[in-house]
Amino acid sequence: MAPKNHLRNYILHVIRNQGVSTVKSVHRAVAQDHPVSINTVATVMNRLVSQKILVREGRIRHYAYRLAPAESVLRVHAKESVETLMSEFGESCLVHFVDAIDEVDPNALAKLEAIVRARTQGKLPE
Repeated sequence: MAPKNHLRNYILHVIRNQGVSTVKSVHRAVAQDHPVSINTVATVMNRLVSQKILVREGRIRHYAYRLAPAESVLRVHAKESVETLMSEFGESCLVHFVDAIDEVDPNALAKLEAIVRARTQGKLPE
């Protein structure tokens, strides 16, 4: 794993354990095992906010961070994955996606079909 991702994952681990956290509390925990500046920790945490993985509340110098609800994190990761696959492989990735769903959970294929049908008929919000 790249060092940048290692720090990111370590910060997420610390926040998961602490619950609501500040940059200072996360830095204190991270610095015990990794020599890193508080500015680096703040930068990574702010990037996680922009990626909608963390939620930031409060005001400047008094921000509190917490993990975003799992559903919103899932939505962000799913969108990023689809964008990457579509840009790299085009529509052929759709066939492989359907094959993978069918292999993992054949019942999910019927659910996917219902979702697509509802979306194309305008019954589901985007």
